[in-house]
Amino acid sequence: MTGKSWHLSRRTALRSASVCMALPWLECMSAEEGAAPRQRFFAGYFAYGVPMPADDAADRLTNGWFPVGEGQDYVAPEMHQHVMPLRDKITFLSGLSHPAMRSTSAHKGADYFLTGANILKTYDKQSISIDQHVAQAIGQDTRFPSLVLSSFGGVNRPYRSSTLSFDRSGRPIPAQNKPSEIFRRMFGTTTESERNALQSRGSILDEILGEAEDLNRRLGVEDRRKMDEYLTSVREVEQMTERQKAWQNTPKPDVDARELELDADIGSAREYLTVMYELLALAFQTDSTRVATFQTACEEAGGTDRFPSAIGLAASSHKLSHEKKNYADVARYITFLNEMHAGFLKRLDTIQEGEGTLLDNTFGF
Repeated sequence: MTGKSWHLSRRTALRSASVCMALPWLECMSAEEGAAPRQRFFAGYFAYGVPMPADDAADRLTNGWFPVGEGQDYVAPEMHQHVMPLRDKITFLSGLSHPAMRSTSAHKGADYFLTGANILKTYDKQSISIDQHVAQAIGQDTRFPSLVLSSFGGVNRPYRSSTLSFDRSGRPIPAQNKPSEIFRRMFGTTTESERNALQSRGSILDEILGEAEDLNRRLGVEDRRKMDEYLTSVREVEQMTERQKAWQNTPKPDVDARELELDADIGSAREYLTVMYELLALAFQTDSTRVATFQTACEEAGGTDRFPSAIGLAASSHKLSHEKKNYADVARYITFLNEMHAGFLKRLDTIQEGEGTLLDNTFGF
């Protein structure tokens, strides 16, 4: 393979005395020849778990989640056939367990999926999620340290989290769920009002921190602890604001939105998941971020609970999860989710990066 003879920074723009235009994403904007490939991290999650027929059950391979056999010679169940073209690039893990959470409800999985925190009795023990820990290490050179997505959006409530990501204090990070807004944030033009708001926010934060730190010195031990938590939150917002200011004069990647169904919503599961996964792929490809999470469905009643209707199933995903004998319908639903996820992985594998592909440089689970 012939290497690139020159490298163009992804921050490069066409400039004149009065105009600054972002360039489209070009191959020569990828990592410089000889440089270590950029590493990415992705974590995905869907609600209510997976069907697990007994090892000797007749439907073990038709309706089960785990492969039969070990090592490279395993036999994959039917629900994983969409990802089998990438067989050499994926690994199935089994036998893993969170000892402190074995007796908990299956509805709480998203809350501790990436934190591993023992929140069985109290949510106060929630901790930082692994994606945010990774973002602290590899997210400092991109416009967005991490991208937090979910179909439900926001944070919802304790034990029914609609986000997979939690900050260093264990606070949930609101997830984005509107494709058009996600695209605008990553690739849209920053308006003058947004620039002004950013400047104003910085000034207000400076005043708040000054007054709060003065008050903190006069508080008792317990109140000081609570105030320290508050100040930590304010400082994190301040750091985020300063980061946004530093990037506001750097043109965003020029990405064509015409083939993206940015108006898709959770009422059309296939179209919605397709565009959300495409936005994730674009975020990695343009190096807008190197860390991302996506909760495809929340363990809560609502629109995402109707995703099975996309393949003609009448039951909600919640109802399907309570089936104890006939796993055929829930297996069909999981197969659909796997198909959507496999499309994302295949998309990453089509994007060349140096001697490999973007998928080769992404750790995901």
